[in-house]
Formats: sequence, C-alpha cells, structure tokens
Amino acid sequence: MLTFEKVLEIFEDYLAQDMELEVYKSRYGYVCVSFNGSPPDPPYCEGDVCRTPEELFDHLLVEYESFASIQLTKGRREENEADEEQVRCLCQKYLDRREEAMK
Repeated sequence: MLTFEKVLEIFEDYLAQDMELEVYKSRYGYVCVSFNGSPPDPPYCEGDVCRTPEELFDHLLVEYESFASIQLTKGRREENEADEEQVRCLCQKYLDRREEAMK
C-alpha cells in the first residue's frame, strides 16, 4: 500500500536536490510549495494540497519531470526528442520504486 511516508521516501533524492520545492504535512494532507526567486526571500510561491498518497506521487513526478528537463537543457533551450526520452527514463525510476512499494 502506498503511504505518504513511502512517497516521500521514493522521492527523497529528488527533494534533496530541488531547492525550489518544499513538502509540508498539513491537516488536509501534504502541501507542495514551489518557491520562485532568489534566497533568502523568494518573491513568489505557490502551493498545491495533495490529499492522498497517489496525488502526492503524481504531483512530485510532474515536478521532477520539469526539474529533470531544466537540468538537461540548463534552461537555455527547448527540449528535443532525445531530451524527452532521457527525462522519461529518469522518471521511470520513480515509477519502478512506486511499483516496488506497492508489493
């Protein structure tokens, strides 16, 4: 069974790398907050409430996909087909971890 704690464990390596994303526990589930700007005072942030572990997993996978794309392209060019394939392969490890956690 997928739990919030297991989802956070699955994405632990990604969450340690992405300095613009924070995940907080709330009474409504978990809140993913994206900060945009320069530390220490980001001028803008937005958040999404994830009420189930599946919602949290899906949200973090989308965030990771964007993060991986920016890492590959250095944010300086559009993604090409090779980049997209590489991002899909990178995302697959999280899908595999989820599958393993569900056993």
